[in-house]
Amino acid sequence: MSDSMTWLEFLSQAKGFLAISSKLNDSWQLIEKDKHEPNTFLKYAQKVKYKDELINVEYHIVYSISYQVPMLYLQAHRSDGGLLDIEATWNLFMPEMPRSDLYQMLTQMEHPVLFRPFMTLHPCRTCEILSQFGKQSTNLILTFISIYGPYVKLELSNSYGLINEENEKYEMKM
Repeated sequence: MSDSMTWLEFLSQAKGFLAISSKLNDSWQLIEKDKHEPNTFLKYAQKVKYKDELINVEYHIVYSISYQVPMLYLQAHRSDGGLLDIEATWNLFMPEMPRSDLYQMLTQMEHPVLFRPFMTLHPCRTCEILSQFGKQSTNLILTFISIYGPYVKLELSNSYGLINEENEKYEMKM
């Protein structure tokens, strides 16, 4: 497996992931700001329980031109629309982690497509982590979300893997 991916590979695999999501009636969307590279990303929203309230979390899987890997961006809002600050976001997703480690893992950056602040899982080791899989992944987006998603309460159904395996078998027969 290559240690990185091109924009066109990201786009192709994002569309492949979206096809799996559609088969499962999951609510992932492909958002295309315009035709320019890399102005397309995957979007998913869900509610997450935090203390005694439900938090609306919006996740974006975006291509990083610098690192040539997928990146996970997110925003968390209270039911009144108020954005969770960085401290509350850390408490929601990684309450046991030492604060000094969190700045290197879950930090605030400008969204590369929307140009406004989002929280993101830092991509510096993504390439290394994705390359550690023995069997070459046919969909790095699916692999990426499966690995990184649970850190921020984004967990895919096991059905994603089953449908992806079915697609692999179908493609091999053709």
